Amino acid sequence: MDRSDRLFVLFIIVAVLGAIFLAMGRARIERANRTVELILDADDVRTLSLAAGLPFSDTLAQLRRAGATSLAVREMTLADLTTAGYVLPMAVPGGSALTCPDPNLLRVIAGGIAAKLPRAEIGVALADQPLVVLRKLEVDQLASVPLLLRPDDIQAARAAGLRVVARLRNFPAATPEAIAAATAEAEAAGSHLIIFGEDQVLGFPDLVSQTAAAFTREDLRYGYVEMVSQKGDDALARLMVSHLIRVHSITDADMLNMSPAIAILRYERAVEERNVRACYVRLLLRPLPDAMAENTSYLQGLVTALRDGGFRVGPPVPLTAPEGWPPKWARALCLLGLPAALVLLLRRLVPLAPLWAWLVFLASAAAGTGLALLQPSLAAALAGLFAACAFPALAVTWVLERSRATRPHVSAAAAIGRPLVGLVLASAVTLVGSALVVGIYSPVAYLQGVGRFAGVKLSYLAPLFVVLVAVIADLPGRAEPLAHWWGRVKVRTSQLLARPITLVEAVVVLLALGALAFAISRSGNQPALAPSPLELKFRQLLETILAVRPRTKEFLLGHPALMLAIALSLRGRRSWLPLVALLGGIGQVSLLNTYCHFHTPLSVGLLRTANGLWLGSLLGIILILLWRALFDRPPRAASP
Repeated sequence: MDRSDRLFVLFIIVAVLGAIFLAMGRARIERANRTVELILDADDVRTLSLAAGLPFSDTLAQLRRAGATSLAVREMTLADLTTAGYVLPMAVPGGSALTCPDPNLLRVIAGGIAAKLPRAEIGVALADQPLVVLRKLEVDQLASVPLLLRPDDIQAARAAGLRVVARLRNFPAATPEAIAAATAEAEAAGSHLIIFGEDQVLGFPDLVSQTAAAFTREDLRYGYVEMVSQKGDDALARLMVSHLIRVHSITDADMLNMSPAIAILRYERAVEERNVRACYVRLLLRPLPDAMAENTSYLQGLVTALRDGGFRVGPPVPLTAPEGWPPKWARALCLLGLPAALVLLLRRLVPLAPLWAWLVFLASAAAGTGLALLQPSLAAALAGLFAACAFPALAVTWVLERSRATRPHVSAAAAIGRPLVGLVLASAVTLVGSALVVGIYSPVAYLQGVGRFAGVKLSYLAPLFVVLVAVIADLPGRAEPLAHWWGRVKVRTSQLLARPITLVEAVVVLLALGALAFAISRSGNQPALAPSPLELKFRQLLETILAVRPRTKEFLLGHPALMLAIALSLRGRRSWLPLVALLGGIGQVSLLNTYCHFHTPLSVGLLRTANGLWLGSLLGIILILLWRALFDRPPRAASP
């Protein structure tokens, strides 16, 4: 970088100071929220009581002593009530009827039908045979309508000292009155957290806002289940950021083959690494020598793991921020660094004179300011995407520019030391971009996982494309006449296109492109390609050893490749440099992408980055030593 770049660097430093202020505030918000709910499913407990040969209440009491804090009670439909033996439906002339030996329960059921179907014609007879008469309604029309939370589960939860979590469900005939009635029923049952059953939130698709209003009115928390797609969940989450609790669960199918140790590790990671504050704990429901003992030990192990991690077990609260968070001035400072980064990146690619550099800076700053005033949410999304694209590209192009060959021979110490320093410098530049992304996305909604980073695939491809073009064209990043720059670009490009490709090179290129496609497919919050069982075991091993697992794309691929690219550049070996630099860029892109998972605490992201760097550095040193031993031997002196 020349002298004219120093002011742009200064702007970035000022932006980073604002980002650090926001990052420290975010860390305080995350540290203040350390209470986790352990929720049992009532149907799971009922199955366990059957296997253990114990009454439901005794089973629940033992699980409470083992560490459970609440019981999830689902809404029962008429079909559920019939199966459980609470009611007997029958067809009568002009409609249908329900009978029940308990008149009080019959009144509750009648009230549930009236609340959920306010336009239904209902009659109640409590004489010789208690009946609920439903005029103009057939029994099968009511089969899927949720009528009430299972009453004996609520009583058992209270007796055991457990809080109630209501499992409400949506139904096609839901109305605003039905939503209000379901919400009031949950509040009356003592529930302060709602986790929806089935695959939809209550009110989906057109009444989600009424659900949010009803929940807010009753001060109910919405249990936002991660990694499970419930229709309407994102819309409801956006409306209930201040009443939102992130929830993690494990499916019944996964629990069939999962050991308690692995299940505990999975819940623990969800709490530590993704701001989950409610664990919907699925019990071990499979043939076991002592099902009760196994499940109480399992719960005790989970409680111990959470407490060892610095968490408390109890009623969760949403992430809360002080009034006025985040400060507008601090986010504005973060945005100041983006036009400066644009200029610095352009000057690594094109011989941009100082006057033109300042014009680009002022024009981009003015455009960003106007967009931020007119469309703040769009401006934040575009700013975050630009930072994610620009800084990894700037990092790689800059360190490769610094390592351009200046001497025919490089000592072993320099061949390892300079790539190691280059990796650290590149990562530092990328971390600057990461800090700006953290500052831009500092509102609490993003920390809850409601707002997501936009453009993950583009943020992978764009920096790699810039790096590839810069290396192929041998762009120097220094001031020179434009004609000289353009001439060199044409020569380098024509040399690359004219050069024949050998079979070995073709195979290596295909493998590299495959690795790139694999890395991109695995990016984002919900990657298109799921990890294999072998990779999951490898991840678990790393998590056990290192506490926080580094990203495979970084320490196994990107960081070693970037070190090798610097070593190749130092020796003037350009044949493989474009491909190796492209792979090296993956590590920097992945490093910044770590901080685009906004629900991951900053402390976890920093530890993940550190682990990736030291592991990747070790592998990079080994890779360079192998390359020097096998492919970079100095020529032998001629025999006399």
